[in-house]
Amino acid sequence: MNPQKPEYLRPALIAGAIAGVLSGLPFVSAGNCLCCLWIVGGAALAVNLLAKSAGGVLTSGDGAIVGALTGIVAAIVNALMAIPLRPFNMELARRVMGKVSELGTDMPSNLNGFLDSGSGILSPGWFLLSLFLSAAVFTIVGVLGGIIGVSLFAKKKRQAAPPSAPQGSGDAA
Repeated sequence: MNPQKPEYLRPALIAGAIAGVLSGLPFVSAGNCLCCLWIVGGAALAVNLLAKSAGGVLTSGDGAIVGALTGIVAAIVNALMAIPLRPFNMELARRVMGKVSELGTDMPSNLNGFLDSGSGILSPGWFLLSLFLSAAVFTIVGVLGGIIGVSLFAKKKRQAAPPSAPQGSGDAA
């Protein structure tokens, strides 16, 4: 009796793409400040899709696997979205720093130089480092979201009733 393993890749690709886009969009990405909301939600969505496609009962291990894959896909999509959105994010940072300095807060003197240097092309080394770090974090959080998703969406195993004590035995002391 060899139970068929569920297909993890399709739900992870779908949910990871959604979570990666939401994590990469300006302003919307702030949802990740709430306990990595988009990654946990994406992993739970992947478990929901997996539970619908798999006929059997899902285990916590299944949720962890699909959650980890979802986190990796989300990190890749997030990194790819960061490339075209980099100039917009730098301009947004300049505006926020301008508003903060208007409130009377002293800003560091080298901040404009830092923002100007950051608006250029992203070096491959920094891109790969940020991709690796976000993939590590998103994978760990995705595992947690997958386990949460199993508890929410997976079919539960039926537990056998515990054996009852025989009734009517005259051994009362």
